[in-house]
Amino acid sequence: MKHLILLVALGACTDTLPPIKGTTSIAVTLVSPADPGSVTNRLPDTARTVMVSLQAKDADNLDDPTYSQPVQVYVHFLGTLSPYLDGMPLQTITMTGGKATNVTIMLPPVFGPTTIWFDDGKNPGATYATGISPTLWYRDPYVADIQTPTSETALDAFSNSPLVTKNIAVDQSRHGPNGLLVVTSVFAQGYTVADVMCAGPKTPPCTAQDYDYVEVFSFSAPADQQLRFIAEGQLIDGFAGGISEFDGLTEIGFPQTFSYADMPTVNTALEPPPVVLDPVTWFSTNKIEFERNEAGAIEIDNGKVCPLDDDYTTFKQWKIDPAGVADTAACKGKSLINVITTGVVPIDPATLVGKTVPRVVGILRPINIGSFNVWIIYPRSMADLTIN
Repeated sequence: MKHLILLVALGACTDTLPPIKGTTSIAVTLVSPADPGSVTNRLPDTARTVMVSLQAKDADNLDDPTYSQPVQVYVHFLGTLSPYLDGMPLQTITMTGGKATNVTIMLPPVFGPTTIWFDDGKNPGATYATGISPTLWYRDPYVADIQTPTSETALDAFSNSPLVTKNIAVDQSRHGPNGLLVVTSVFAQGYTVADVMCAGPKTPPCTAQDYDYVEVFSFSAPADQQLRFIAEGQLIDGFAGGISEFDGLTEIGFPQTFSYADMPTVNTALEPPPVVLDPVTWFSTNKIEFERNEAGAIEIDNGKVCPLDDDYTTFKQWKIDPAGVADTAACKGKSLINVITTGVVPIDPATLVGKTVPRVVGILRPINIGSFNVWIIYPRSMADLTIN
């Protein structure tokens, strides 16, 4: 009985908190574009100049004229905020008397359903009131949007995708009706894909342009949504996953691969031809060519094989001097291509040391850490090597 009386007494003790006052949210009106697009009607890439009006609202959703604060602007697309809240905002808007009218915002390149985020979280005495614009619908990204750096002359051009940390889905070619997504190599933990333009629908020859290649890292043997293994030369309908950088190599992680045909087309003739390396300019004035062809096939003609060294012992990388010199100085320099054939191509590189190799082709997977650059290629079969 004593316990019952105690429980009743405790239940009767209540506190009444004061009502919430001041600004609790920011209403966002999209002024332009007048039509924000839709899932079936996407805005053009050029429609990134947006105009909005903002109105502070109180706890009763009434206009709050007492709010006069700078408001930070961010944009949300492909699953994350850009920039992050701990970074510099896209811009800052000053609200006076509870409003800001017809303010212009220039968005960065954005893709898919996109919203603009407003808050005052960086202000001293922030209210943490937030506002979100109506959804703006832009096109989904292409492979080239993932790979092309913001600036080819930027310090991070070799090591940072403009969409790093984003969650993407690529389901079409940027090359129109004759464009295809074709698998160009398959390895133990993933594959590479090229966005190509063909002579006709599924008709070779097919070519790729700069930044039309990407690596999909699947952690195990790559398979499509029906658990069918992926093959080199296969056409796929698309892929999705998260973008990360692994020592300067852009990867699609935790991927899904989509192939809707009952019997997927497999035709290696649809793969683009390798890009021929220029042994003079690629290592000096035109080094950006390595980034333009990351995850694509490149070709080295008449390179000379260097003596095997610790890199072969440790990493199974043997080296080619593309300039065809391969003397002691050249083989200790930086103008080299590292080749990995172990487990894929049945060849002993020790038998090639000192020889000029007419042709070596491989998928380019670089390591770029600051000014440290190593260019590695992975031949896919003996067909990629002409050694006599």
